[in-house]
Amino acid sequence: MSHAYSLLPEEDITLEEDTTVEETLDSGAVKDNSADIDKDSSETAIETPSSSPVWDTDFHKKYVTVLSSNKFDSLLKMSPDFQACKSHMAAFVLVTEVTDTSGRACDSYQVVALGTGCFSCTSWLVFNGTMVHDCHAIIIARRALQRFLYKQLLLFFDTDPRAKEACIFESSGAGPQLQLKAKTSLHLYTNQCPEGAAKDFYVRGSYLNNWTPLKLYYYAKGSLVPATLLEPSHWAAKVCCISGTDKLCLWTFVGVQGALLSHFIQPLYITSMVLGGQKVYTGYLSDFINECLGNGWEDILPPFYKKYDTRFLCCEEVKPIEESPQHDVLSINWCLGDKDIEVVDSRKGFIDHSSPSVSGPGFSSRLCKRALYSYFRKAAQLGGLSYLLDRPTYHSVKVDASVYQTVKNLIKQHFVSNRSGPWNAKKEVDIFSA
Repeated sequence: MSHAYSLLPEEDITLEEDTTVEETLDSGAVKDNSADIDKDSSETAIETPSSSPVWDTDFHKKYVTVLSSNKFDSLLKMSPDFQACKSHMAAFVLVTEVTDTSGRACDSYQVVALGTGCFSCTSWLVFNGTMVHDCHAIIIARRALQRFLYKQLLLFFDTDPRAKEACIFESSGAGPQLQLKAKTSLHLYTNQCPEGAAKDFYVRGSYLNNWTPLKLYYYAKGSLVPATLLEPSHWAAKVCCISGTDKLCLWTFVGVQGALLSHFIQPLYITSMVLGGQKVYTGYLSDFINECLGNGWEDILPPFYKKYDTRFLCCEEVKPIEESPQHDVLSINWCLGDKDIEVVDSRKGFIDHSSPSVSGPGFSSRLCKRALYSYFRKAAQLGGLSYLLDRPTYHSVKVDASVYQTVKNLIKQHFVSNRSGPWNAKKEVDIFSA
């Protein structure tokens, strides 16, 4: 019997024929703004001053930290053996302005995706889309976020109007792509500064008060290697992943949704990033991410794309009670609606035998490219984009996101012109079919 990646109703927030909207809403997979922090650590509505955005308050960074930590702990109640994975954790939090029963404006916080990990795969390349290459926390959290966004698209495309009402997206009068509903923003928490130039090699010219351009870095051979020094023979055959800080730079221009989701939604930017216990790096990271590619992009970028300056905040560190070196190679992922966590062996890029959830064929992760491609095809079918189902490969669908690819190529060219090094694309690993 063959297996396929799916967004099952008993695990997720999709609405199948045997699942009513009421059952979906009651399951907790869709926001319930009446929850409080003692009842549900992943979401709560808090009244905050309306004179400034909530992320400008001291409350925001502390609350994002608490919610992210509590969500991890609640997910690990049934799998305490993986508690040590908390040493490298990241989570995405949605903040939405809502109105409480008395008519007052409140900000609803909800953890929607979570990832852990501190390694990248070092094996030979696999060309069928089943291997997860990069298992660092913010990368896994972003993949889990994309899985959550596909679930939201299935809500939007459902024929029941109450499903669309529960979705975080709405139609935009400015184009076919959907947009986040008003007064909704995305925030990222991590308890480790992402590796790369901003953390390990950043230099600021203090007497000129400007930044010094640095090299792009890849995870290769178990360490960070400048892109300009990466051997072509190694890059062509082995897994090599661009560093976390370099990816954050890219996301400030193209968004975190990626190429496939860009067929459906406008760019989705990170409003704020909270670093737990990383005060010494917060300023460096902010400067590097927001300044290394300069300004003056307004007249260059196409509609809906922008240079988005993420707000970087520092808060107290969240760590596991006990750290375990043997768990450093394990990576946990989860998104809102998932029945259980999935655990991936980052050395191999496949699900670990001890994972509470094993759903993909051949122990492939629900976050691998092939899985995301299957979610995309489901959304395209329901969303009336049947022409995309005729594209022969995953790569051809990525290329068809032409506006997204144009912006991404502009950023890659800018890195080259700054002598930062090439941002290499591995087309071969994307040429697989459904």
